[in-house]
This record gives sequence, C-alpha cells and structure tokens, in this order.
Amino acid sequence: MTATARTNINGQPRKTLASQIDRLDGILNGLDAALAGAVQDAVEQAVKQAVQAVLTEVLTNRELQEQLQQAAQPAPPPEPPRGPKSMPSRLWEATTEAAHQTVRKVKQFGRGVGMALLAVGGVVAGIVYAARKKIVAAAATVYRHGKRLVQGAVSALTSVLPTFVFSG
Repeated sequence: MTATARTNINGQPRKTLASQIDRLDGILNGLDAALAGAVQDAVEQAVKQAVQAVLTEVLTNRELQEQLQQAAQPAPPPEPPRGPKSMPSRLWEATTEAAHQTVRKVKQFGRGVGMALLAVGGVVAGIVYAARKKIVAAAATVYRHGKRLVQGAVSALTSVLPTFVFSG
C-alpha cells in the first residue's frame, strides 16, 4: 500500500509522518553539533574557573599564608628553671604547660588538616584541569549514545506507527 497525500480543509497538503520524522532528524543533527561544542566550552570554562579559584585562594589568603609560616617555624624552646619553687607552684606550672602543649598540638593538627584539605582540593582541581579534554570526550560520547538511542526509538516508531495508522 502506498500512502497518498491528503489535504486539509483549507486546501494545503497535510504533512506526512515521514516528512515530520525527517524534520526531527534534521533538528537532532543540528543539536548534535551545537551541543557538542557547548558541552566542551562549558566544561573547559568550569575547570578553568575552579583552578583559578583554588590558586587565588592559596596565593591571596593572608590567614592561610600565616598558617603556612607558623607551620614552618620550630616550637619555641622551654624556659630555663629559675630556682626552687613550691609544690603548688610546680603543680600549677605542670598543669598549665600540659594545657599549652595540648592546645599547640590541637592547633597544629587543625592546621595540618586544613593544609591537607587545601592540598587535596588543589590536586583535584589540577587533575580535573589536566583531564578536561577527556571529560569533554566522555560527555560527547554519552551525548552520542543518547542521540543513537533517540534515533533508534524514532526508527522503531516509524516502523510501527504506519501499521497502527492504516489498520484502523
């Protein structure tokens, strides 16, 4: 059976399913080219901004620079003894010294954790920046596979729809 062109009430020819599918295929092809470039540009821009933000933070944050300088400095030497002290005085000194050491260790640990997190962030940003072309390629591959799935679905519909249209 061949499909004949039908006309609408106003005399214009009715669009066929095949022409609509061809039009949809043309739109998909145009989107493919546009989206591939847009995805690549967006990924490159995002990676560039992330790397710049991390480097700017590392290079301009005064608090961070101070922490780096403090971490590089050795601990001050203990004070020399000044003569015999009373038992309560020695207990108080030992207690306060232990508390000071604990505070120093906690601060040092906190700076270490902060530096580690900052370093990890820098490394991750560097890896993402270095792998940006592979990320773009992977995104383009995912897009192409999705496009193939849509085209397969359109093909399946075009093969099935005429049977439904002409059988009823």
